[in-house]
Amino acid sequence: MAAAKGRSWKLERASVSEPGKSRPRSNKYSGSDSEPAPAAGARDRVWVGGYTKADGTKVEGYYRDAPGR
Repeated sequence: MAAAKGRSWKLERASVSEPGKSRPRSNKYSGSDSEPAPAAGARDRVWVGGYTKADGTKVEGYYRDAPGR
């Protein structure tokens, strides 16, 4: 049986019980920001997300040199 419309996020959400709290907190994205961001200008390359050109050509995501390098 399919889940009710708009509730699928609840089915895939993981949670962690915290002592002293009545509700668990989601940890679905907890590991994504575990490291500090690099300093400005410190990266050698940046990610360019995929996109579709005006003529309909699809371009996959790729890394390119950071600006100013």
